[in-house]
Amino acid sequence: MKLPTATSRINPAGTTVHSHAFHLGLGEATGAIADLGILVPLATALILVNGLDASAVLVCAGLLVLATGVVFRTPFPVQPLKALTAVAVAQKLAPGVIHAAGLEVAAILLVLSIGRLADLIAKLFLKPVIRAVQLGVGALLVVTAFKLVAKPPGVFAGSVAGPWAWILLVAVVGLAIEASRSRRYWLALAALVLGTLAIVLAHPPVLASPELWVPQVSVPAAANFATAFLLLVVPQIPLTFGNAVVATDALAHEYFGPAASRVTPSRICLSTALGNLVSGLLGGMPMCHGSSGLTAHVRFGARTAGMNLLLGGVLLATGLFLGPQAPALLGSLPVWILAGFLIYAGARHALLVVDLRGWELAIAVGSAVTGIWTGNLAVTAGLALVGAHLARGLQRRARRRSVTHVAPLP
Repeated sequence: MKLPTATSRINPAGTTVHSHAFHLGLGEATGAIADLGILVPLATALILVNGLDASAVLVCAGLLVLATGVVFRTPFPVQPLKALTAVAVAQKLAPGVIHAAGLEVAAILLVLSIGRLADLIAKLFLKPVIRAVQLGVGALLVVTAFKLVAKPPGVFAGSVAGPWAWILLVAVVGLAIEASRSRRYWLALAALVLGTLAIVLAHPPVLASPELWVPQVSVPAAANFATAFLLLVVPQIPLTFGNAVVATDALAHEYFGPAASRVTPSRICLSTALGNLVSGLLGGMPMCHGSSGLTAHVRFGARTAGMNLLLGGVLLATGLFLGPQAPALLGSLPVWILAGFLIYAGARHALLVVDLRGWELAIAVGSAVTGIWTGNLAVTAGLALVGAHLARGLQRRARRRSVTHVAPLP
C-alpha cells in the first residue's frame, strides 16, 4: 500500500521532509527496522529472563509506537528503558518489580509534563549537554552491537559463529553506509529479508496456531514499589530525561524543523508517562523514546509517521495473535544484521558532537568518556550540566570584566 506521492522539501539538516504526515514508502519500511537492534534483544531478555508476557510486551510497545506517530506526526522512536532493563535482567527481577518501576517512571514523568515544567527544566540542557548524552549513547550502542555478535543471546538460534560473523558484520555496516549515502534503502531491507530467509530455512521456528491475546489489568503488589524505585527508577530517570526527552526533542527539531512543531519536552514526558502507565497495568515492559532511535529511523530512510504505522502495526498484530511465538520469531532475525544496523546508527548518533567547538566540545567529549567508563550515562549528564553552566558563567564574567575595564573616551 502506498499513499499518493507527497510533495517534499529539504530542511536545514539535510533531511527530506514530506508534506504528508503518514506517507508510506520504502524509506518508512527500512526506517522501521533500523532500531530493532535495541528493541529485539532487550525485549526478548525481559521475556525470557524475567518472565514478562510476550503478548503484553509487544502489544503495549505497538500501541505506544502507533500513538506517538499519530500525536507527533514525524517518525518517532520507542525503545525499552535501557538502564532499567540492564539491571532488571542482570538481577533477574520478578515481573511485579519491573511493572512497579514502569508505573513509578510514569508518575514522575506525568508530574514533569504538568504546566510545562519539563520545558523549563529542558532549558538547563545546553547544547554541550545534549551532545554529551548523544555521544555517550551512540558509543554504548556500538559496544552493545559488538557484544551481540561476540556472544549472541540464546534466542538467536541461527547465529553465525566464528570469523564469518565478523565478516558479515563488516559487510552489513558497509551496506548500511551505502544505503544511507545513496538513499537506496532497499539494500538494507533486502539484506534483512534474505538473511532472515536463510536462517528460517536452516532453523525453521516451531510455531503454534495463532491465538488471540486478551489484556488483563493487574496492579503490582505494594511491596514491589520500594525495590523498583531504588534499583531501577533512580538510575534511569536522569538518563530518560536527558536522552529520551531533551535530546529527542532537540534532534526532532534539527531533523524536521517546523514539521516537528508538535514535539516538546512536556509532550514527550506525557507520551512516555501514558505509555508506561498502560504497559505497567497490562504487563508490558517499561519504555521511553530515545534520540538514538530517532537517528536510526531517519538515517535508514524514515521521513514521516508512516514509519510508526508500519512498525506499530506489526508489533501490535504479532502481540495480539502470535505473542507466545514471539521469541522464536524474533530469534529468526540475523543478529549480525541487527548489530550492523546498530553500529551504523550508533556511530552517526555519536558523530552529532562534531558540530561543537572549543570548550563546548571538550566538555561534551570529557563527560561522555567519563560516563562510558563508569557505565552510567547519568554521570555524563551530570558532569556536562555542571561543566557547561560553569563555563557559560565564566564567559559572562569575563565579558563583564572586559567591558568594565575599557578606558573611557577623552
